Amino acid sequence: MRTISLSKSGINKVRSHQFELKVSDFEDSLKSLHPGEWCLFKSSHQEMWVGFVNPLIDDKFACTCLLSPILINEIGKFSTEEFIALKIKKAFERRLQFSGYENNSRLFYGMSDGLPGLIIDQFENASIIQINSAGIDRFRNLIKSEVEAITKKSCYFLDNQKYREKESLPTYENEIIPELHIVENKLKYKIRSEVLQKIGFYFDHRENRYQLINILSRLSKKFLTGVDLFSYVGAWGISALKAGVNELHFVDQGDFSIEVSESLRLNQFENRGTYHRIDVFKFLDDAITKGTLFDLVLCDPPAFAKSALQKSQALEGYSKLHRKVLRSISSGGVAVFSSCTHYVSHEEFQKNILDAAFKENKKIQLIYTGIQGLDHPISSQDDRSNYIKSYFYIVE
Repeated sequence: MRTISLSKSGINKVRSHQFELKVSDFEDSLKSLHPGEWCLFKSSHQEMWVGFVNPLIDDKFACTCLLSPILINEIGKFSTEEFIALKIKKAFERRLQFSGYENNSRLFYGMSDGLPGLIIDQFENASIIQINSAGIDRFRNLIKSEVEAITKKSCYFLDNQKYREKESLPTYENEIIPELHIVENKLKYKIRSEVLQKIGFYFDHRENRYQLINILSRLSKKFLTGVDLFSYVGAWGISALKAGVNELHFVDQGDFSIEVSESLRLNQFENRGTYHRIDVFKFLDDAITKGTLFDLVLCDPPAFAKSALQKSQALEGYSKLHRKVLRSISSGGVAVFSSCTHYVSHEEFQKNILDAAFKENKKIQLIYTGIQGLDHPISSQDDRSNYIKSYFYIVE
């Protein structure tokens, strides 16, 4: 492997635990390097790091990821293949610490598990791999064989071309992915390959859905009607039915009627749910116009911002949505506000909810705060990978 020297700014970043570096963080030119090439990065005579670089990335973005420190006397023994295989094995062992995460979970979570750009989700009948970085894409076959050996089930690639464009990654013919079978919190789901979003199923809210079941079951209020906004396959709504809500409306502009019907059937909740294929904002406007109120509103939209430049726009969108939700809920009802937008912080998201309640003259009581599940590991609340937010309120 070639050796690249870090500049002063690069050294300062590494010593402050920032391992995604830009062109300006190196003394040496990166132009002669190949996309995804693994290198040694030198910050001092005694301090070396292993990582990979992609010189094709725009200067505005990080082009290099440092993955691990390495001792000088170990450089000759280093094997990239063994390093990647060990990272995958360690990630799987990390999930085995927690009951319920040995299957149906995010098996690998990018930088949090030591390999940026690698996402692996494990289901009942298959595993799905998504790769978004050149340094990892070089080892597609190795990764697939390692995952199949660990999980003892077939593994498929689900490349997201939009994500791969940033690193100028090649386009491969999509593999034929089978219908995915999922069990989460003892509830069952199925997803057809033609309607898959992201990498299949949103495991990141597993713990929040678990708490939804617990909290609703403990409240004295009788929940007659609820609505699951941006429902996808209905995981939030099905969890609410498990907690005893009498009837759920599932709302999404996508065609997930088959998935929702199957979710109701698999969990023996037939005749207790209705799917509405309609824009969520229009559904809420119609409910407000008719004076329809729900005892429970579950609101978990897709990300409202794809970059930091869209944050103000995202906050405006959340404000509009949250105000409509608060107008649609009965007195004493429960509202669940969730977000997966990286660029909106926990503080900003909660302030947005409080502002919406003030403008709608609603008194709200916070009864639960949640982050992502244990298969999306983070080191602190300020961790960049800590993107999931969920707040439960009683609304008066």
